[in-house]
Amino acid sequence: MTSITEVARRAGVSIATASRVMSEADYAVHPQTRERVLEAARTLDYVPNALARGLLKRTIPVVGVIVHDITDPYFSEVVRGVEDAASPAGYLVVTCSSERDPEKERSYVRLLRSMRAAAVIFAGSGLDYPTLNEELPKHVRAMRAYGAAIVHLSPHALGEPEIGVDNRGGIASMVAALVALGHRRIAFLAGPTSLYVAQDRLAGYRLGLARAGIDPDERLVVTTTFDRDGGLAGVDALLQAGAPFTAICCANDLLALGAIARLRERGVNVPGRVSVAGFDDVQIAAMTSPSLSTVRLPLRDMGRRGFLYADAILADERPRPEVMPTTVILRESTATPPPDANPGDPR
Repeated sequence: MTSITEVARRAGVSIATASRVMSEADYAVHPQTRERVLEAARTLDYVPNALARGLLKRTIPVVGVIVHDITDPYFSEVVRGVEDAASPAGYLVVTCSSERDPEKERSYVRLLRSMRAAAVIFAGSGLDYPTLNEELPKHVRAMRAYGAAIVHLSPHALGEPEIGVDNRGGIASMVAALVALGHRRIAFLAGPTSLYVAQDRLAGYRLGLARAGIDPDERLVVTTTFDRDGGLAGVDALLQAGAPFTAICCANDLLALGAIARLRERGVNVPGRVSVAGFDDVQIAAMTSPSLSTVRLPLRDMGRRGFLYADAILADERPRPEVMPTTVILRESTATPPPDANPGDPR
C-alpha cells in the first residue's frame, strides 16, 4: 500500500503537512498546497489507514448495528436508515445478525469493542437472559470509556431505548381499532417471552382490552416465535384451545402473515370469518392478499435517528431520548365480525 511518506514526497511537502491534509483535520494549509497533496494521493491511489487513525482518535469510523435477523424486513429497513445517515458522514456500517442467540450477541459486542468501533446500535430488543445481561453492561461501560456511542432502538435490560416507539400504546391502539369494528373476542400472538419488546407488546394488548372493558381470556394468548412459522403455530394453538375468537392481533407483521396463511389452509376466510392485524408495517404488509392491517412504525427513520443520536454523542453533545409515533393502518385483513362467527371451530 502507498504510504503517507510517498504522498508527501510526490507533492513536495513535509509528512506532517500531508498528514494534516489527508486527516481532514481543521489545520491551516494553503489551498494550492492542499490540492497538490490531494492530487498526489489520487495519483498514487493512497487510502488513509482507518485503524491507525482510530488509534489516534480513540475510535475507528465503524458503526456496528446488532440485529436479530437480517432477513427480517423490520431490521432491513432499520439498517437502511442507519446507512442513510452514517455513510455520508464517513462511517462504515457493519450489520451483526445475532439470531437471538445470547452467545452470538456477546461475541459481536466483544468484537466491536476490540475494534474500538465508534458506535454500536442495538436495533433489536434486549434478550432476557441473566448471563448476557450481566456481561453486556461491562462492555458498554468500557466502550463508552474510550469514547464510543451506544444506542438502543428497543427495550433492554437496563431500561427504555434512547430512540424507540411506544410499543404498549401502539398495540393498545390496534386493539381499540378492532373493538371499534365490533370485535370482542380478540386473540393475541405474543412472540417469545425472552424479548423485552414482546413483553411490552403483550402488556399493550392487555391494556387495550382493559380500556375497552373486555375481560381477558388467557386461552386467547399464544407465546410463539417472532416469525412467520410462529404465526402458523399460533393459529394451530388457538384452534386447538377451542376458545372462540373473531380477530387475531399479532405482535409483529411476520406473525400476522403466518396466521393468515394458516387460516387460509384451514378454510377460514380472512377477514370474512377472522380479522388479522400485525405490528411494524414492513414493506410487504401492503403487498399481500389480503393486504395487512397493522401498526406503522417509522423503521427507516428510527435507524437514521439512531445514528444521529450516536453522532451527537461522538460530538460531545447530550441528545435527548425520543419516542417516535405509531400509526394504526387498516387494510383488507380486518373487517366487522360476522354475526354468526364461531372461529374457534373452523369447520
